[in-house]
Amino acid sequence: LDKICELAEKYDALVMVDESHSAGVVGPTGHGVAEQFNVYGHVDIFTGTLGKAFGGAMGGFTTGKKEIIDMLRQRSRPYLFSNSVAPAIIGASLEMFKMLKESDALHTKLMDNVNYFRDKMLAAGFDIKPTQSAICAVMLYDAKLSQDFAAKMQKEGIYVTGFYYPVVPKGQARIRVQLSAGHEKAHLDKAIAAFMKVGKELGVIK
Repeated sequence: LDKICELAEKYDALVMVDESHSAGVVGPTGHGVAEQFNVYGHVDIFTGTLGKAFGGAMGGFTTGKKEIIDMLRQRSRPYLFSNSVAPAIIGASLEMFKMLKESDALHTKLMDNVNYFRDKMLAAGFDIKPTQSAICAVMLYDAKLSQDFAAKMQKEGIYVTGFYYPVVPKGQARIRVQLSAGHEKAHLDKAIAAFMKVGKELGVIK
């Protein structure tokens, strides 16, 4: 992103960053890729979601200079033809931004949970894609296997979802695991134990 910003300044272009997956997770204090690459002040437009790391609700946001936002309010079709976000969600989202600014505790716990889960799963023999987010992809590569695996996991009391084509490329089926700061080590250990049990049953690990 720092190289992109350099090019934008060289060619007098605007930079827009979608922080939907990175805000609350990526960067030293979870403020997203702009923080990670130290380019605050060089990004013209930020877009993001009020779901995912920000509470899993609904709605999203766009920030930028007043002139840009005024134009979007008049010209943006998704804005013009959408209902307003519910006041309760706005209130919770504003509080979430305040919490993120005041303390890094939730972000630290989240990343501790991600690292703990990933390390234990790798040690058990699972194929985990590298990630800097709160989403861990347990690679299975076969679409039917991902569905069978997810169904067995739900019988073990663990809700995960199998992802396969066209959501991911062909031959890249996986179980998608969403870690949270709300998880305690006992929750993670239970999930890992279930993964190991089902993984052995289906021949994914030995």
